[in-house]
Amino acid sequence: MVNTIGQEVNQSPLKVLLCIPHVFAPEEGSLYSSQCAEKRELKQAALHKATIDNLNRHGKRFWIHASLGNQKQVITRELSWDAGIDIKIQIYTPPSASLSAQLAQDERIEICDPYSDNHRLVPLVASRRLLEQACDYDLVGYMEDDLLIEDSDFFQKLHYLHTNTPAEYCLLPHRCEHIPEQGDVILSGDPDGGRPDLFWDTGEKIGIPWPTGMKMFYRATNPHSGCYFLSKDKALSVFNYWKDRNWLSPFQLSGPLEQAGSGLLLPVLKLMKPMPHHYRFLMVRHQDELWKRHAFEKT
Repeated sequence: MVNTIGQEVNQSPLKVLLCIPHVFAPEEGSLYSSQCAEKRELKQAALHKATIDNLNRHGKRFWIHASLGNQKQVITRELSWDAGIDIKIQIYTPPSASLSAQLAQDERIEICDPYSDNHRLVPLVASRRLLEQACDYDLVGYMEDDLLIEDSDFFQKLHYLHTNTPAEYCLLPHRCEHIPEQGDVILSGDPDGGRPDLFWDTGEKIGIPWPTGMKMFYRATNPHSGCYFLSKDKALSVFNYWKDRNWLSPFQLSGPLEQAGSGLLLPVLKLMKPMPHHYRFLMVRHQDELWKRHAFEKT
């Protein structure tokens, strides 16, 4: 007999596709991690976390220590949660500029050739292919190759938020790093005073009721999070917008990663991030040390 407390929630499995652009091609003097030879080991570890670790954290399989009986051996037993997340990852990477060969083989990971000699186009190829396949999934996500999703309820949260917010909203996580002995730092923050010259910098805020209190989101001046996640319907609306325009954009953001991420969404959706004091509600962990580039504010 099971006593149910509270309202029962539908826990049918979610089918999720993640597309990751990956290029490692060192260039002398570059500030990009993907172009720094000395960051090879860091980028290799980050790619592992973005793929294998994310699959193991959020997939259906898990393990439990179980005894074979009183006074008998304790073994590690494999279990599976039928209502878990069914995740597939596609890595778009040029064979000549890739660290993907070092990854353990996994049937949930597909290595895809972007068929482009221009490495700057690889992020756009990954983002476009993601949108083209959206009709086959409940959620689709574009992610850079160094992001770890720590929140065990991340995809269930996104599914709920997309289902219960108007069609024009896209709720993005904050991308964070950890400063030793100090705490977390939110990357891609907004400039003081905003940017009223940008069409999306409207100052709009929305509140979403949550069991632990109202969660506030704002329309971010700096929309980049290194990733985006969309429901099937919202992804198809973005796909149809760009298909009708032959994937030609009238504007360009600061770089190819930004353009392939938030750049494809901005003309179609309102990109909302948690207010900074609610960043832990929806966040991803960046596997790098960009925080070292910037001095602490003097007070």
